[in-house]
Order: sequence, then C-alpha cells, then structure tokens
Amino acid sequence: MPKITYKELKTQIRERRFSPLYVLYGDEQMMVKHYTAKLVEAVAGKQPNDFNYHVFSGDIDLERLDAATQLVPFMSEYNCVLLDDIFFDRLTDSGCAMLLEILKRQVDTTVVILSMPSNVPSSKKGEATFKSVVKLADKNGSVLCFEALSDMEVEQYIAKWANENGRRISRSSADRLITLCGRDLTRLKNEVAKLSAYAKGEEITLEDIERLATVNVEQRVFDLADAVISGQGDKAFNVLDRLFALREEPMILMYLMCSSYIDAYRMRAAGESGVTQKQVASDFSYKNRAFALNRAAKASVRLSTDALRKSLAVLLEADTALKTTSADERITLEQTIARLLLIAREG
Repeated sequence: MPKITYKELKTQIRERRFSPLYVLYGDEQMMVKHYTAKLVEAVAGKQPNDFNYHVFSGDIDLERLDAATQLVPFMSEYNCVLLDDIFFDRLTDSGCAMLLEILKRQVDTTVVILSMPSNVPSSKKGEATFKSVVKLADKNGSVLCFEALSDMEVEQYIAKWANENGRRISRSSADRLITLCGRDLTRLKNEVAKLSAYAKGEEITLEDIERLATVNVEQRVFDLADAVISGQGDKAFNVLDRLFALREEPMILMYLMCSSYIDAYRMRAAGESGVTQKQVASDFSYKNRAFALNRAAKASVRLSTDALRKSLAVLLEADTALKTTSADERITLEQTIARLLLIAREG
C-alpha cells in the first residue's frame, strides 16, 4: 500500500489491518506525533509491555533492531517496533545497507513504525537513505506525509480546541491568533487552552487575543518591518525597544529583518516577471512558510522596487557590521532602522 491519508490510517486502525512498515513524517510535527501515538496504541495496546513493544531512537543499535523485528509476540497479536527520530545522518554506509535489509524483511506478526517528528536528515547520504526507506514503505507498507496545513485547516483546529475547552472563536479571531503566534500546532493548542481559561465570555475575542496571546519573535520583527516600510518611526522604535526588553538576540533580529525584506523583494521581482507566488514558494523551498510571501507582498506595496533594493543594501551592510566588528549591537540596529525609514519615506 503506497502513500495513505489520515482517513485511510484511521480505517486501518479501526479494522486492525496493519501494514508491516509505516513511515510518518512531514512539516506538521504535532500531527506526526499524534498519529504515531495512535498507531502505537492500536498495535501494542494502551499499556504495551516490554515483550511486544520495542523503541529505538537517535543512534540505534542495528543488531538489537534486527533481533527485535524477529521476536514472536507474547500474549499479543502483534510485535510493535518503533523507530523514533533516528539519526540517518550518522549511519555508516554498511549501517544504511543493514537498516534497509532489516526493513525490507517482513515478519507477519511484526509492525515497524518509523516516525520522524523533528529530526530531518540533512546530509546527502542521510537524505538518500531516508528516501530509500520511504520508497520501500511506499512499495511494501504505508507512508503518511503530513504536509503543512492550509490557513483554513489550522483555523478549524483552533475552533475545535476552543470547543473542547468550552469556548467559541470566530474565524477572524483564529486568523489573528495564527498571525501573532505562528503556525506551530502545539503552541497554538496551548495558546487556545490559556485563552479559554481566561476569557470572560463564551467566546474568545480579539481583545482576549491581543491582551493574552504570547507573540512570537518572528511576528514582532514583522511588525517592526511593517512599521518601517509604512514610515511609522515611533511604532518601529517602540517595537525595537520591546524586543530588546525581552532580551532577544540582535543577530536573530537582524536575520528576521533581512528575511522580511528578502521575501518582499522576491515577490516584487516575481510580480514583475509574471511568476506566481506558488512557484516562488516552490523555487525557494518555503514549504510551511509560504504564508510569509503573501504577507510580505501586501506590506511592501508601499515601496518601489528601487527602494527595496536600497533597503537590502543597507541591511547587508548592517549584517556585515554585526558579524565582523565590535560595534554596539543596539546602536547598529537603531541606525539601520533610521536609514530604512528614510528610504521608505523617499520610496
């Protein structure tokens, strides 16, 4: 069975019709963890015992893994082997070959689950081995890839969590929560629980969100960039003061400022060349950050293309100064903001 959907996995679990090998991975880490737990519980039971449930993570012992996959289940229908966030990048060539041989061999009573909620192979060899495992599972097992959810799907999860906490939330309020806190589902679920506990009425309002939501650094820096582009000097320096009060690293602030302007310039160049936002997201591997392009395009409409180029030159100069000189980091950032404001007013 090849790549499957959430619904197909639920059907397999309900009918207890398991594949010998599962691979779960993708951008939505919370979904990977959630469905891994559901699958493990279905195969090994709510309280799995050491005889029938074996967990390997990080740097795995392939000899032990080999033995674990061949064990006969004791007082259970299945033997469950979970490979959780294993380090593909650290496997030797012989280790990669042995892992593939182990996974290729199928034992009727053993279900192997490879779950990759956070560790993504970065080396060429690690990526190649992981792709080989996915290809193997695509042929002889089941693959579930959790792609980044759309805005509407994230909003539906927020509404569901609010309902579970005895509250309601409008679509506009859910959208604002995403804007302020980001798209990480684990974080959003915690934010909804907090807002539900403190909301005065039956509904989580925009006022509740503005007052209580924990704003992520990226959003604060975007607010900073947006204030600069629109020429709002007072707001820009107020946001910068707040970021320093929160002890955010200047280099991280500079990186995020540069990213905001790069996103804006890419969208401007794409618009002038007739290239779609979807193509830009694909060409530059935005994946679950594709929403940033739409946000950047809207914010930068006030600036000319020439002004965007000048702004990028100023940011490059400031970034270089922070990395190569002993200049005061705060003064460097403040001077950069002032120069960007001048460009915005001229452009």
